[in-house]
Amino acid sequence: MPDEPDALVEAVARAEDAFNGLLGAPEYEDGLDPDDHDSDVIQLRKACRLLDACRLLREHNGYHTSVIEMAFAAIERTLEFYALTASNDSIDDFREGHDRAYNRGGELALISEKTGRRMKQLYRDNRAAAYYRDTVAATQQADAMFELAVLLHDYVKNFARLSHECQCRR
Repeated sequence: MPDEPDALVEAVARAEDAFNGLLGAPEYEDGLDPDDHDSDVIQLRKACRLLDACRLLREHNGYHTSVIEMAFAAIERTLEFYALTASNDSIDDFREGHDRAYNRGGELALISEKTGRRMKQLYRDNRAAAYYRDTVAATQQADAMFELAVLLHDYVKNFARLSHECQCRR
């Protein structure tokens, strides 16, 4: 049995306690309190926060892997926002995988089914490569993914006529 540090075991316990609500009342990010907003607005605003984090990282000339990861996550949150707004879907419908967000975008005529398939394939082929394989993310890839995420986010919030719920910092 490995001789792991006590601090590691204690940190795991604190993390478990935090996710189980045992460390006091939760302190949510601005605009993300689930008691104040429906799940659709929460998903939109999560996308805003992810895009803002991308902006901050890009200002520091790098972090391409993180920008790519967060751009894909922002795309999914944005598509989920629309699906929750435009259908009877619940947030639980999106817990089992990434494909559903891309599929629903096409099924709900937000984007063409072809574009939805292309975005899903982009995710399948490249997110894992940038994150897990021994390839290294490049500036051009991070820039392209960030641009795609921002354009989709802006299009969807305006298409849904809920741009007033967006909290992106520009």
